[in-house]
Formats: sequence, C-alpha cells, structure tokens
Amino acid sequence: MTNKSSFDLNNLNPLQLNSLKEQISSEYQKYRQSYTQLLEIKSLYSNTLFSLESLQPENLNQPILAPLTESLYLPGKLTNVKSVLTDIGTNFFVERSVEDAQEYFKRQTKIVEEKAQEVLKTMKQNEESLKAVNTVLERKVYQQQRKVMQQQQQQQQQQKVLKK
Repeated sequence: MTNKSSFDLNNLNPLQLNSLKEQISSEYQKYRQSYTQLLEIKSLYSNTLFSLESLQPENLNQPILAPLTESLYLPGKLTNVKSVLTDIGTNFFVERSVEDAQEYFKRQTKIVEEKAQEVLKTMKQNEESLKAVNTVLERKVYQQQRKVMQQQQQQQQQQKVLKK
C-alpha cells in the first residue's frame, strides 16, 4: 500500500477496510524495523570513523583494549597506524590504508543515510494511507451504527402503533 491506491476506499466494506488497515500497519512495522536497523548501522559506521581518527603516529605502541566480544576485551598495544582490515560483508576482510578505510566508511554512511531517507519517505506514505483508511472506516462504522439505530427507532415506533 505504499503507492497511491488505484481504487476508491469508499467502495470497500468495513471488513475489507479493516483488512487493508492491518496490511498497511504490518507493512509500516516492517519499514520501521528497517529504519531502526539502518540507524544502528549508521551509528556503527560513525563509531568506526571516530576510531579510525585515533590511528595517528603519536599513538603507535600505546596500550589498547582489543574487543573479543561486545563485553570481553584483551589488552594489547597499537602496532600499526597505517592500515586496517575492513569487513566488507559476510566476514570478508580487505586491508586498506586508514585514509581509504575512512573514505570507504564515509561512502557506506552516505548510502545508509540515503536508504534510511527512502524508508522514512515510505513510512510517511504508509501513515497517510493508514489515516485515509481509518477515516473512511470510521465514517462507514458510524453510518452502520446510525442505520442500526434508525432501524431500532422505526421498530419501536411500529410497536407503539401496533399497541394502540
């Protein structure tokens, strides 16, 4: 439902509208998860760029903590400030100069930012579609309730007439 719908929502019954609403909501949640993941990746790239800045000649042989996991570190010394291994996906590593690695992560950050903006745009379209469906659904439910109330009033009036 991310594209402009080619049908009139007014032609759908409340059950169809409710089904469409659930579909759009589900789609929205998927995009929201994607957006969150993209922001996490962008943060990871920003942290990587920040870390690359510390690879200066004056930091050579300085003590460091090398991460083995997110919560387990091994003490060490910085022995190379000229090149790094970069993970280019699925655990493939490429040795690059620090400058090349910085450029690589800047490009990757830009790509992630662009994708995040696309996802955000789609999320906004979904929100608009959801609002439109909700508006029509609420109106149709109100019309049905009003119709039922009118029928009940007519029945009550008929019963009064029959009693007289």
